[in-house]
Amino acid sequence: MAKAEQGTVRVRWVRSGIAFNRKQEEAVRALGLRRLQHVVELPDTPLVRGLIAKVPHLIEVIGPVRAAAWASMPEYTITAPPQPVGKEAPLPEAEPEPVAAAPELAEGAPAEPVEAAAAESAPEPKPRRRARTSKAKASAEETGAAQGKD
Repeated sequence: MAKAEQGTVRVRWVRSGIAFNRKQEEAVRALGLRRLQHVVELPDTPLVRGLIAKVPHLIEVIGPVRAAAWASMPEYTITAPPQPVGKEAPLPEAEPEPVAAAPELAEGAPAEPVEAAAAESAPEPKPRRRARTSKAKASAEETGAAQGKD
């Protein structure tokens, strides 16, 4: 038999070798079986077939392995969103940005600086967090009392 044509045989140990001939127990071990219900996959050769024929009452030949149905399915599939038939998908219309009106300047009057306008619209800072420990509370109260005196 050529190696490319050689298949495999799956064997399971189903019955204990206790109370049987020691040579039969050794034949099971020679197949690579270590414990009951252990399954091994062996090359389909005359040597392996002979060992299997020696102990058919202790082992079982299992049929070909079938791949699980879920193993051939992809985990997920990415698909494009459905397109309307006969039409192209409408593009969302962008709203025009409002244009800020330029401040009207009187002749000879100085323009208001932009930085001052930006500072007026800046959000107020968040209040500080309260102290969690008694020592931190005491030091916070002292600094607060000191700030109140100024």
